[in-house]
Amino acid sequence: MDNLFLAKTYKKKTIKEHTQDLLNQNKILKDIYPNILKQDEWEILDYAIKYHDLGKINTKFQNKLYKKLGINLLRDNIEGEEVWHNFLSPYFINIDKIEEKYGREMTKILMSSVYYHHTRDEREITKETLNDLIAQKENLKDFFDLDLGKIEDSIGRYILKAKDEDILKSKSYIMIKGLLNKLDYVASLDKEGVNVEEDYKQNGQTASDMIKRIIDTSYKGNYRDVQKYMMNLQDENLVVISYTGSGKTEAALLWIGNNKAFYTLPLKVSINAMYQRIYNKIGFKKALLLHSDAYSFYQEQPETDINSYDRARRLSAPLIITTVDQLFKIAFRYQGYEEILATLSYSKVILDEIQMYSPQMIAYILLGLKMITEIGGKFAIITATFPPLLYHFMDKLRIPYKKQEEKFIPHLSNRHKIKVIKEKEFYIESITQLSKKRKILIIVNTVKRAQELYDKLEGNVHLLHAHYIKADRDALEKSIVEFADKKKESGIWISTQIVEASLDIDFDILFTEMCSIDSLLQRMGRVYRKRNYDKEQPNVYILDNKNGVPYIINSDIYDFSLKEVQKYDGKNLSEQLKQEMIDNIFDLDKNEKLKESKYYKTIKEEIEELYDIIPNQINKKIIDDKFRNIQNINLIPDKIFDKLYQEGKIEKWQKALSDYNISNNKKVEIKNEIMKYTISVRYSNRLIYDKDEMFFKGSNIYRTQYKYEFDNNELKGKGLIIDDEIKAVDYGYFDE
Repeated sequence: MDNLFLAKTYKKKTIKEHTQDLLNQNKILKDIYPNILKQDEWEILDYAIKYHDLGKINTKFQNKLYKKLGINLLRDNIEGEEVWHNFLSPYFINIDKIEEKYGREMTKILMSSVYYHHTRDEREITKETLNDLIAQKENLKDFFDLDLGKIEDSIGRYILKAKDEDILKSKSYIMIKGLLNKLDYVASLDKEGVNVEEDYKQNGQTASDMIKRIIDTSYKGNYRDVQKYMMNLQDENLVVISYTGSGKTEAALLWIGNNKAFYTLPLKVSINAMYQRIYNKIGFKKALLLHSDAYSFYQEQPETDINSYDRARRLSAPLIITTVDQLFKIAFRYQGYEEILATLSYSKVILDEIQMYSPQMIAYILLGLKMITEIGGKFAIITATFPPLLYHFMDKLRIPYKKQEEKFIPHLSNRHKIKVIKEKEFYIESITQLSKKRKILIIVNTVKRAQELYDKLEGNVHLLHAHYIKADRDALEKSIVEFADKKKESGIWISTQIVEASLDIDFDILFTEMCSIDSLLQRMGRVYRKRNYDKEQPNVYILDNKNGVPYIINSDIYDFSLKEVQKYDGKNLSEQLKQEMIDNIFDLDKNEKLKESKYYKTIKEEIEELYDIIPNQINKKIIDDKFRNIQNINLIPDKIFDKLYQEGKIEKWQKALSDYNISNNKKVEIKNEIMKYTISVRYSNRLIYDKDEMFFKGSNIYRTQYKYEFDNNELKGKGLIIDDEIKAVDYGYFDE
């Protein structure tokens, strides 16, 4: 039978039809963002689109698709394994014609863009394979009016020359190859309503326009200082330090202007809250969120578009609220990173609360900012406190930014008065008495400590940490917000780091274990969030018990922080003093010992290791695992498993996941449903769990006999209780 020239089994789509889908998407991209490429780059991208899948005409690939479709196979007498189509497609490029018009460098860029548009291991291209291409080429005479080149082995040598490191790091290559990937992935989804890019206006208004309208109508045009500052500097890269409650979020949206943007936050729950704020309160319905649980989130939001997850995953929405790992993996220049970097070239990136990230993540972010600014994108760091050490590294990396000269005066003069406790334990009786009339928040450094305190305290006591199944944790997070909002409510909530910057809660008194200064100030932000404090008694009590040092909290940073906090024992802390505390710890001029700390050395070493990394040397999966923290495993307690089994869900899921007739999207939906009943726990060789992975390969889900305690009616219980033999260091970590 004749070669059908199929590109995909789905709808029996041909190479020509799939290529036309890419060309249609490219027109959408060019109409919305006409200036992201120069004219010759647009033309080379057009060539790359037309050539990129021609290698699929090879007999081995066609037979692979025919077999899946139950079609009689083509004759195949070609020796060896199938050669991936992206390595064959460049053979069709008319090198002489392209080089004559665009020059050798742009020809190399075209060749490399097509050659690398998929991440696969190279295989030997035999004489038989080339002869097969020559035979099939006769059927491509009318393929989008392409003047096809001669297929011969010498072109193979040219391709090897095209693998030039200088080419692979050039802006033109990153843009053309990255956009080719972006177009290809969207076209391959084959879904109506999912395009490569979307208009950044909603009914003629951007998110920035909507903020202006709200301020002009509801606040009579009274822009706060930080909002006026960022609105007037839309063309600059900014570091903006402004107090809690100053309107930084609105200021950041004003800074976006008429641009595509990504708004990053440290925790998934804070991303969900920010999305709801922008989508519902501000009313910008084109905003989407993106993180590892985004699919489940969209399933629970009836008002969102059915394609929301795919639109977010393909980075097509004009405003995406996301985690930094979705963007800053680019620092590794892994195989396929160009798609994200090309998108960021015409975007703005907002980094909210950068001080909350680990030193490793700080290094990746800073390298990412360098790459983004070099290719044309812009960034704004917005935070209540900023470690000056980051200026040091930004200057070393020559990242362009405008340093804030003016200080924004807070409308609340004082919100916190602190007391350092030298005992080994909190004053349990005092907390119990205070909780009868006040809202008490206790934040500790480990899950184990949180559970111990929960056992000791009496009264209206609730617990929140990361060792609950997702469904129960979601209920607890909703409950703590409702508790904080009720004016006449009183009682105690015990939690871990997950409430530091994730939930908009306002308690009366904070009891916290000592930690790093940046985390401590975030914790303070959960009490007297929107009120002045003028009482004699402290409203923040800090316990110096070194819980979690050095495994969770860096020893040097803990000691620096404690020394600084002790200066203000029994005193009020203004917003200005808080930044001074940060400066005294994280400014090299004020703290010479910082340079010898593990915190400083980790950032420096990570930057040095990645600074000159060669593109395409690292597989994306390795980087994904690194950012996901592969040290964690997902556990389903026996109690939860037995309940699911009795309800018939286990059998139903297993049957569906093994059914070839069920779509991949439906299987993703099932996998996300399963994850609602799991708990992510840091791996230890002393953890007790069944060693057989559950449900599907790569799930990282295991059944465990550990007790799970939770009352769904009362929303109380300790969650997963890991036996005492396992030390806190193994599982009592800073959560999320």
